[in-house]
Amino acid sequence: MSEQTISLPEVMTVPRTDPIYNCHAYLTKVPVAAITPFIEAFSKPGDTVVDFFAGSGMTGLAAHMIGRKARLSDISVLGQHIANGYIAKVDAGAFRKAAEQCVETTRKAIGDLYKTRRSSDDAEAEMIRTVWSFTYICPSCGSEMVYFEHLSPSGAQPDTCPSCEQSFVRRSWKRSADVPVEVVVSGENGRQLTQSIAEIDHERIRAAQEDGRLARVPSHSIEADREMYSRSALAKAGLTETSKFFSPRNAIVLFELWNAISKVDDSAIRQKLLFAFTAVLPRASRRYQWSAKRPLNAQNQTYYISPVYYEWNVFELFGRKIEAAIRADDIIDGREGPLLPAASKQREVSYDLASADRLEHLGAASVDYIFTDPPFGSNIFYSDMSLFHEAWLGKTTDNTSEAVVHTTGKRKNGAEQRYHDLLLGAFREGYRVLKPGGRMSVVFGNSSGRVWGLVQRALRDAGFAAKPVHVAILDKGQRSVKGLNSGSEGVVTVDLIMTVEKPEASTAKDDSRGLSNGDTQHLINAAIQELPSIEAKNPSHLYGRILSKAIQEHVVLDDLHLGDVLVALRKAGHTIDPKTGTLRLGA
Repeated sequence: MSEQTISLPEVMTVPRTDPIYNCHAYLTKVPVAAITPFIEAFSKPGDTVVDFFAGSGMTGLAAHMIGRKARLSDISVLGQHIANGYIAKVDAGAFRKAAEQCVETTRKAIGDLYKTRRSSDDAEAEMIRTVWSFTYICPSCGSEMVYFEHLSPSGAQPDTCPSCEQSFVRRSWKRSADVPVEVVVSGENGRQLTQSIAEIDHERIRAAQEDGRLARVPSHSIEADREMYSRSALAKAGLTETSKFFSPRNAIVLFELWNAISKVDDSAIRQKLLFAFTAVLPRASRRYQWSAKRPLNAQNQTYYISPVYYEWNVFELFGRKIEAAIRADDIIDGREGPLLPAASKQREVSYDLASADRLEHLGAASVDYIFTDPPFGSNIFYSDMSLFHEAWLGKTTDNTSEAVVHTTGKRKNGAEQRYHDLLLGAFREGYRVLKPGGRMSVVFGNSSGRVWGLVQRALRDAGFAAKPVHVAILDKGQRSVKGLNSGSEGVVTVDLIMTVEKPEASTAKDDSRGLSNGDTQHLINAAIQELPSIEAKNPSHLYGRILSKAIQEHVVLDDLHLGDVLVALRKAGHTIDPKTGTLRLGA
């Protein structure tokens, strides 16, 4: 093992806050800064790096930034679109000018749909955002309750019906039509002004609802056999078409903006503009959550719409993403931050649509290093969530070969075996294309030891050496409420990065057969006893250490779950801060 390999840390903390990461959302991305140390350790400048679960292409960007070539692949149409948007190299001035021209064309096409009157001086103004609220129907008296109007100053939901004092139960009360409740404009002094909805706002909304262009807005049906159909209760909410997640006004603006971008002649600029367009879709939709303190963004892993949500001006969102794309380009090409080897080079990154278990575009023993991040079992269904964006791309991901474990519907039967078979096929392909002595790093996270055992067995059966080259804990930071509350929710907030080696042909041994079952309770207790002297900010860190130890000892922990770690911590007198999710050590 080289000195570079030994220098890799056991715990890597890389927040998900850099301009590249935040430029375009995609589920479970690994930050570039978490990938580059591994590429540097296990490859040389000029080498070819592969990622066959490439997602939005972060491995390709990391490889480019330190002077490697990258061959990316995935089944995800959205992932390929995002990666190609990152890869597209444009002149910042020409890109910004093209964006401004597209916005100007779109403004002319939509007329006064966004126009309102400022309450302070009756001047015409363009709305920055409109706040909408669910309306609930009391099952006792039949009266309608506009949810927003009965929130407490801190945003707490009402306890009872304002008309008859019937207890309010959000899940069981039927809903009426959503209503606009506030509009925000730029005030006379330049500061934002919040004002009540006026008749002119209702007129603009009605005009959009009656606009014939709504029938031409791209849309995908979310079918009943999709996992997220049931998980997000889409039928109950009447949200089985992706276009229904947009307000009529924003749907029309997006439709006209997409048309304007599609007519841009320069292919690289057009690609980057379409990248910025799809980046704004979650926030341009009804999924953009309101809160009393600040916007809560949109949950990318579900189709959830909160009872109070935003209709945000698409032009403002798009303008921000244009600037975000320029900042990301500056970092990718070394114009901002440390000067990297690829600063002035063309981006030698390609992206093929291919299933990970069929890498026909790659030759045997042609790859120097693999860094890949497979889907995490039953946690997230990428293709289901990608429908929201792919409706605009005109092409849909084929989910028949998606590496996920279904928990509902007809595909639930045999789901875990199918997942194992897909992973095994992918790792076998990785073994085939990797040069002898080459390494593959696999990022994975799951709260179930059984799923981890499945990954270990698939790597073993693919032919990789039994003992891992390196195992690291990756902490990407905690951003969600569940993540902060991982101590009580049972949500893992760290991943492991396991690096394995393809043995040299002359030294290959059949030492990868003997995966035995480890003593789960012994490893949990041993890790807890080490707590005062090890870095473990939260239960997920400790869970990751236990798994890492098991992998290094070449054992599986099929009966391990994060919940077992939580119980053991409490028995040992340790507690978890309910606000931050951090671990408090007992006496």
